[in-house]
Amino acid sequence: MKKLIFIIPVSIVLMIILTGCWDRREVNDLAIAVALGIDKSEDKGYTVSAQILNPSEIASSSSGGGGSVYDTPVTTYTTSGDIIFEALRKLTQQVPRRIYLAHIRLIVIGEDIAEEGIYSVLDFLSRDPEMRTNFYIIVSKDSKAEDVLNLLTSIEKIPANKLFESLESSTEAWAATNKVKLNELMDDIVNEGVEPTLTAVKIIGGGGRTLTNVQTISPSSVLDFDGMAAFRKNKLVGWLTEDESKGLNYIKGNVQNTIVDFDFEGDQVGIELLHSTAEIIPHVQGNEPISIEVKLTGEANIAEVNTKLDLMTDNVFYELEEKTNEDIEGVITKAVNKAQKYYESDIFGFGEQINKKAPNVWEEIKDNWTEMFPDIKVKVSVDIKIRRVGTITNPIHNEIEE
Repeated sequence: MKKLIFIIPVSIVLMIILTGCWDRREVNDLAIAVALGIDKSEDKGYTVSAQILNPSEIASSSSGGGGSVYDTPVTTYTTSGDIIFEALRKLTQQVPRRIYLAHIRLIVIGEDIAEEGIYSVLDFLSRDPEMRTNFYIIVSKDSKAEDVLNLLTSIEKIPANKLFESLESSTEAWAATNKVKLNELMDDIVNEGVEPTLTAVKIIGGGGRTLTNVQTISPSSVLDFDGMAAFRKNKLVGWLTEDESKGLNYIKGNVQNTIVDFDFEGDQVGIELLHSTAEIIPHVQGNEPISIEVKLTGEANIAEVNTKLDLMTDNVFYELEEKTNEDIEGVITKAVNKAQKYYESDIFGFGEQINKKAPNVWEEIKDNWTEMFPDIKVKVSVDIKIRRVGTITNPIHNEIEE
């Protein structure tokens, strides 16, 4: 009996150990993809581009060898098919190893596909069991997704990593972009009363496909985030400028840090927004027209002053706060006007907030919300408090005798 008691747990442990890695794949047998680009092909199908790590280059870099100047850290393979999965499998005719998707960091959707609709893209991304969901999704603007993935970048040797890290840092420090993962995009498409947005990426310059692009002080071609793409359901309907993208992020509570600059007494003043909180308040009262109130609060520092000011004077502080609030209010208003008058797309989620506050009212209007949205009155109020002036009090200009 004692022997049996000993054998049973040992057997269970052995079963776990021996079966736990039945589908384990050797790294040397895999072509590790770090980014996928999806474009519309010429014959109505899909063109898929896979950015694959170069194992020898990555290994030499991690060991401190620095790699060969003749090697690129990645290779981008491209082919077409009637469906996305077919095109991906056809890449095996070019790639000597099995393409492994578990380390994808970025999906780039081509502008042409985005305009047609991204349901097929989302179905593929959601259905493939090998893909994780911690990648970001962006849209290429004025270029193909394939071209975006073919451009070599400086600092970050792997272009997919460059875009991934740049998207994170720009979202946190500049606020004209947004990090959107698959589940977040799906939520915005499926949920009622809100439409999706994705960050736009464009190529500035030309000739970035070769190593010379990263071997010079000033690269001939760079990747740059350029505002955001606005959708209605699954189709791209237009682009938001940098200011309009900030306005969108203000409303959605996505702005934690950014710079606000404006003219003050003939020269520029820069204010660093340290954090902000947004509140969307639907007003649904009887027979009164539905309206939306957007309230934004937060704190800021004085970041740069290019004029002579006495910052120790209370009224100067109040005037700077007022100008800051006016500037942000203007940016938010620009975003609302673009979405209402040009795209008729509720990218802010006003309808979603109405549904939360007054679900009975939403049931009555939801089928006509697209037609109603452009005429909804939106009131914006901003209250940002300037708390600090930085490490110096008054501007340097005040200390210099002219």
